Amino acid sequence: MQYNQEELNQLHDALYKILGELVRVCDVLKIPYFIQGGSGIGAFFFEGIIPWDDDIDVGMLRKDYERFLKEAPSVLNDEFFLQWMETDPKCPFYFSKLRLNNTLYVTEEGHNIDMHQGISVDVFPFDKVPDNHFLQSMQFKLTNFLQCCFMGKDMWLWKRFGKPMVKEPDDGFVKPLLVKIVDVCCSKRCIYRMLAKAQSMFNSWNTTFYNMVVMPKDHIEVESIDNAQTLKFGPLMVRAPRDLEKYLRRHYGNIKKYPPKEKQVNHRPLYLSFDAKNDDGAQEYVYYKSNRRT
Repeated sequence: MQYNQEELNQLHDALYKILGELVRVCDVLKIPYFIQGGSGIGAFFFEGIIPWDDDIDVGMLRKDYERFLKEAPSVLNDEFFLQWMETDPKCPFYFSKLRLNNTLYVTEEGHNIDMHQGISVDVFPFDKVPDNHFLQSMQFKLTNFLQCCFMGKDMWLWKRFGKPMVKEPDDGFVKPLLVKIVDVCCSKRCIYRMLAKAQSMFNSWNTTFYNMVVMPKDHIEVESIDNAQTLKFGPLMVRAPRDLEKYLRRHYGNIKKYPPKEKQVNHRPLYLSFDAKNDDGAQEYVYYKSNRRT
């Protein structure tokens, strides 16, 4: 199912609104951030969201990210909700999301999870990764496994040892077994702490790149983040890595402003509402969730 143009326009307006609040809060708290991923492509080619895209990705260095989680809720306007494990215990994401209240953006894999499901901007912690490829590979494998354990608490990804919540679950045996063992033995908070330590274990090293760590290709040079630039992004001015094109081509390869139609993909959700209180479809979803809990 695809968006119609009116939906996409409304969604972009909502995303800019959320990003504008994030920028405001970061300015108040003096917390550095930077746009990254597909949002970097949008800034580079379109000075805003890619016309067919439906999300915004923001990064912060670990120390800034942890300050953001701790201090932002007291500064946020009432229209917004900062979602992460501590504010929304069923949240299956190791990163955080700044959600717009009274909206719905419910994905197929997440529709059964009892959590805030509003339209959101993703906020990722970035940590240093070692220049040594073997150490880098080991760190990625460890963090990837711990991320699976973290998600497995609320969103099962495999055919074995639980009920899968994704369309095409992994059919392996050893990995889901190990994940299940960790999930049974460890609390979600304990797994989160282990994951954060694994991601940040090289932060004291003198290295070339920052990364989300769980995404091995998303390397951004330390200098590019430490000396971020300011770019136009829709109605906003936002921070971005200094050598934006270099980072994007390292991550995505031969990027083009207009790739073939089949590659102009997005993530059309199962439920989408811009006014959940007055949307009959959204109310049906909320009613379904409340009945499922009782």
